[in-house]
Amino acid sequence: MRRRASGYAVLAVVATMVTIAAAVVVGWATLAARVQTDGLAQAQQQYLDEVRVSILGWYARELAQLDRSAVPPDPATVLRGSGVAVRWGLRVAVSERLTRESIAYRVVAAWLPGEGDASMLEPATGRFTPSASARWIVVSGFDLQAAALAETRARLDRLARQLEAAYRVRLFSDPSRDATVNRFRAVRCSDPSPGELPCIDEYVAIDVSGLVRAAGLDPLLAANAWGAPIEVSNGIDASLVIPFSMALRTAMPWGGALSMFAVSAP
Repeated sequence: MRRRASGYAVLAVVATMVTIAAAVVVGWATLAARVQTDGLAQAQQQYLDEVRVSILGWYARELAQLDRSAVPPDPATVLRGSGVAVRWGLRVAVSERLTRESIAYRVVAAWLPGEGDASMLEPATGRFTPSASARWIVVSGFDLQAAALAETRARLDRLARQLEAAYRVRLFSDPSRDATVNRFRAVRCSDPSPGELPCIDEYVAIDVSGLVRAAGLDPLLAANAWGAPIEVSNGIDASLVIPFSMALRTAMPWGGALSMFAVSAP
């Protein structure tokens, strides 16, 4: 009887050890699966971060052209232009041309689809609705275009200030200080006197207007932030009566022009 009880005790110990061993194995398997899942999630997030940087770089390079057309580029164009290699079934969608604060831009969504993926970018609004299991990023071109617009305004302003400075130099170098003379253009266009600015009756690009040399303009300001020329006129759109002015304008990629005026000293 004592021998049988001892055998039962041994079996109980063995069963306990087997149970503990099985729990350890299951625990390690669960931990390994979790580590593998976390590692995949980290790798996918790093990949999407790299995709974001690549798409932003492509958008910046194509800033002058991308929002010119109302037709959005297709996903293949985005991937090719940004140099993104497709991994984990990456999907890309591009919105239509959107407008905010008079600035045109697009939204690009890129995502790694989950099971039964139904992620969608609304083309007309740029709103992205991801599926619960998807990993995703959204890139907007608004900040890039807003920065280019601000830089273009700054260049126009600097040109206007330089033209006004040239006007004052010509005014104060004249002993008569005659304020009724328009020093933004020659008195006789066919025969300008030394130091007078040429007559520019229609808009022409600054770099071919003769003003860079005649008015001492910075040649680096001859184009806007998108690379298009800044044009100048002291005829059309300019004031030929007091206060005299010279007109500056430049085209924006999505249409329309940005304008500014250099105005004579009071």
